[in-house]
Amino acid sequence: MKSNVRDGRITLSEKQLHQSCRILFGPEVCITPQFLSLLQPSGVKTAYRKLAMETHPDRACHLGIDVAILEERFKKAHRAYKQVFSYIKEPDRYILTTPPPKPSRRSDRSAARPPSSQRPRFHNGDIPPRKIFIGQFLYYSSIISMRQMWDAVVWQQIQRPRIGDIARQLGWLSPSDIQSILRHRNRGELFGEFALRTGLLSFYQVLVLLGRQKNLQPRIGIYFIERGILLPKKLDAIAAALKEHNRRHWFKK
Repeated sequence: MKSNVRDGRITLSEKQLHQSCRILFGPEVCITPQFLSLLQPSGVKTAYRKLAMETHPDRACHLGIDVAILEERFKKAHRAYKQVFSYIKEPDRYILTTPPPKPSRRSDRSAARPPSSQRPRFHNGDIPPRKIFIGQFLYYSSIISMRQMWDAVVWQQIQRPRIGDIARQLGWLSPSDIQSILRHRNRGELFGEFALRTGLLSFYQVLVLLGRQKNLQPRIGIYFIERGILLPKKLDAIAAALKEHNRRHWFKK
């Protein structure tokens, strides 16, 4: 995952960036410009924390895996996280290079087709044998397209209550505290991280706030019901199938 610095900007191959994304989010994830544009630093950090816990060498004995194997996976996850997080945080610093397109023998037919960005992208393959979320399960089951999955994720994030508002309701932060955090936190730094770093909130309080935020956000299934993509009974059946899938694969990446 090497990159070169040129005129103050970092030259990075698109292939390397995509490989790092697949390490963090799974090899089955389709990395597209839309995926990268919707990706947030918080999402990258969440994926890395989960992967770091799964690959930490201290878990070798519990998982029955050689320590050296987990150490290599842990290092690879850390390198991938640093690269993706840096790119998402400051994309203007990077120059993405792409390999030259391969000559096509069927240019006459491909010209008549609509651009791939305008066609819905549905998953074609098996459901990955690991623990996944319901939006991913719907996509991997070919019930929704990649675009529908990410639209639902963005919708859920928009509806999600802000941590600062929850902290104010609990009496843990004042309006002036919230304004100070928003004004002085570093670029890309999460609200809770700054509050923890500056002593405005304790580690326990940040965990409580994150838990409440997760419980208060609308369930992503509501998005599909409101838009007529799924009926409530169908969603219940899918949720049951997902629960069984995750039960069988809870120990896998």
